[in-house]
Amino acid sequence: MNKKDAVQFKKVLMQKRTEILNKVNAQKERDADSDIIVGDEIDTASQNSEKEMYFELAAADKITLNDINDALTKIEKGIYGKCECCGCAIPLERIKAIPWVRYCIQCQEEAERPKK
Repeated sequence: MNKKDAVQFKKVLMQKRTEILNKVNAQKERDADSDIIVGDEIDTASQNSEKEMYFELAAADKITLNDINDALTKIEKGIYGKCECCGCAIPLERIKAIPWVRYCIQCQEEAERPKK
């Protein structure tokens, strides 16, 4: 991967990181506001259900955020765009689709294949 591509992907990664952090902070503010509101049992159940969904989303966002931070570190080290498993170059189209991708398609498929 050339430096121009790496700089471009760094911008994309930093933008995505900012989006995730803003989303998490906005959700925290909504949660703080909803804690103040007292309603009936149905309202409370609905709020609890929304919070559970938020925690699931937050967990996914945390994984993505960690992957983004790892990708940014790889850019700084000059190893961005290489599969963490086999070390081969990840195709540029795959990186464009998922800039924080860790594995080439073959290694990703192998990791997702059910174990026998």
